[in-house]
Amino acid sequence: MFRARSIFHTVVPALLCCPALAIAQARSGVIAGSVRDSSGQHLNETVVRLVGSSTQVSPAMSDDSGHYRLPGLESGRVQLFARRIGYAPETLSVSVVEGREQRVDFVLAAVPVELQAALVRADPMRGKMGPFNTRRARGVGSFVTRSEIEKRQANSVSELLRYIPGVGVMQRMAGEPQPVRMQRSGSSSAPPNCTVSMYVDGQPYPNGNVDDFPPLSIEGIEVYKSASEIPAAFRTRDAMCGLIAIWTRDPDSAKRKPNLN
Repeated sequence: MFRARSIFHTVVPALLCCPALAIAQARSGVIAGSVRDSSGQHLNETVVRLVGSSTQVSPAMSDDSGHYRLPGLESGRVQLFARRIGYAPETLSVSVVEGREQRVDFVLAAVPVELQAALVRADPMRGKMGPFNTRRARGVGSFVTRSEIEKRQANSVSELLRYIPGVGVMQRMAGEPQPVRMQRSGSSSAPPNCTVSMYVDGQPYPNGNVDDFPPLSIEGIEVYKSASEIPAAFRTRDAMCGLIAIWTRDPDSAKRKPNLN
């Protein structure tokens, strides 16, 4: 009598204090297995969970060897759902048997993942053409952009410059420099046909020929017709008659040497 009472006083408090233990004993089924792709490669970080079941069981995640384990399941028919980014999800049906471990293996098929498109806009005020675009925004001087070059379809830079009022190019024999001159009014203090200075990619290009650079190699052109228009970045004693700055698309093209004869 004393022994039976002692067992009662030992077991009952344990069940009352640890209801989770009693539930776990009632739900003793286990599902375990592996997750692979169609080539047999084990897949980690695959979420495996129950679907369409009232049983509250935390999802499992496959480890680096592709294995997963779902313990504490109630007996009966359940649906298992496996999902991993980059693979088509799969659902399998399995019967849970009390006190037994059922093996369920998943083979997932790879599918392309379509990510949301992101529009990236380049900052026009940064990079090589940043100073060009900054000065163009101020509205002082004349500017020829890449889109205008493509629209004109000119065969030479001198042809492009003829579209700018007040700018002329002296025509000489083939192979000789063709200096650019500003056509000025008689009231101007500068000579009527004043030879302008040239810059290429921000560097002086003395005695150069604008046609040293084919239009396809040019990203933009700046034209300043008088000393008052020339920005500080280009202002020198040799630029008092105006200035033309060419910006190339190909950095190597700026290394061409002008004709100094």
